[in-house]
Amino acid sequence: MKRELQAVERDIMEAEVARNGWEEKSWDLDTMIGHKFKELEALSIECNQALRRLKLVQGLQYVLNTKGSSPAEVLGIDYKSTLKPALDSFADDINKSSMSKLEELISLQQQSVENATKIEAKRNRVAALQSNSDEG
Repeated sequence: MKRELQAVERDIMEAEVARNGWEEKSWDLDTMIGHKFKELEALSIECNQALRRLKLVQGLQYVLNTKGSSPAEVLGIDYKSTLKPALDSFADDINKSSMSKLEELISLQQQSVENATKIEAKRNRVAALQSNSDEG
């Protein structure tokens, strides 16, 4: 009976040591999650500011939810269904604008070459007229 009581006491002590270990790990994990959540808050503020500057979608912003169980629930926005299409559209608009600016640049370069050719022709004509007037 005494051995059984000692075995039970040993089991209780081992269980308490294990529980204390798990409790300590739980506190460490809770602290780490708290730090990560604060980092997410700071990043969400930066993202919201960038979204406002880009004027992608009105009213779109990250609002952190501590009770969320998925990334979309924690961030308060579903990236694939909301933000990604807006970013894709924004990128398409930038590409179209870039192509338009490139076409305009090519046209202006052609005009510049034509104007340079006209100026050179007028210089040659002025030089020819000046040489004729010097001779005469």
